[in-house]
Amino acid sequence: MEYFIISFRIIFPILAYMGVGIALRKIKLIDEHAFSQINKLVFRVFLPIKLFLDIYHSDFKKAFQPELILFVLVSVFAAYGLTWYLVGRKVKDRRNAPTMIQAIYRSNYVLFGMSIASSMYPDTDLGVISVMAAFVVPVFNILAVILFEVWRGGKEISVLRLLKGVATNSLVVGSAAGLLFLGLKIPLPQLILNPMTALGDIATPLAIICVGATLTFASLRKYAGYITVMAAGRLVIVPAVFVSAAIALGFRGMELAGLFLVFAAPTATASYPMAKELGGNGELAGLGVAVSNVGSLFSIFLWVVILKYFQLC
Repeated sequence: MEYFIISFRIIFPILAYMGVGIALRKIKLIDEHAFSQINKLVFRVFLPIKLFLDIYHSDFKKAFQPELILFVLVSVFAAYGLTWYLVGRKVKDRRNAPTMIQAIYRSNYVLFGMSIASSMYPDTDLGVISVMAAFVVPVFNILAVILFEVWRGGKEISVLRLLKGVATNSLVVGSAAGLLFLGLKIPLPQLILNPMTALGDIATPLAIICVGATLTFASLRKYAGYITVMAAGRLVIVPAVFVSAAIALGFRGMELAGLFLVFAAPTATASYPMAKELGGNGELAGLGVAVSNVGSLFSIFLWVVILKYFQLC
């Protein structure tokens, strides 16, 4: 029950922000064009700043574990490749397919995972889990850009355009800048960090408000089959496969908890602005974020109970 309550506390603000978006759409205070512009602002300004700061504040020296990083990166690539293959065989629509693939392989590790980890290990240094984020988040973003660029390009895939899409993507730039500043140990004065932190904190609420503005019962019915596949893939299949592999390879304790949270956390909030900006189905992406976050209330609770029962983490 403790972990269910923790999950609810994390999810409730997300539900509240969605409610604000729904209310704003209902009373027509902000129209669809305005929400589209806000989404661009989140994607191009606020989220890159947040990613930069998340990576910049990581402690590499203290918590870098090569075998753990190697496993998580190989697993992310495997989840990405398998999902692309399986979904791509069944879904041919160039907007829906990449949106579904992203919703399944890409988790909300930083927002959701770090919060759960701090509750699982109170008063404990979470450096191992933070360092994983410094690798996983940039990879999530680069893979997403490649995904949407390939599906948008069809049979005529330009390598130059693909590289340009990755290099100019604001989330990739934010992650790369964070790694650069962290690797070179470039200090930023608090005078600069304070406003950057405030701007980064805006990213998640605004992104989720935009998600709420797209949600309707009609769209839930329209995409019911796709949403079911996305939620099952994100919350059940991906964690079952890759957490089992981690256990088989001997990962335990906080290391296993970090891996579990990479693969069991709900769909990343950033997947909505990413899909909308890069030609995916923004409406379906928003539904994927909403449903997986609500479903994770129960799935995360069950996964934690299982891992704790068998004393694995």
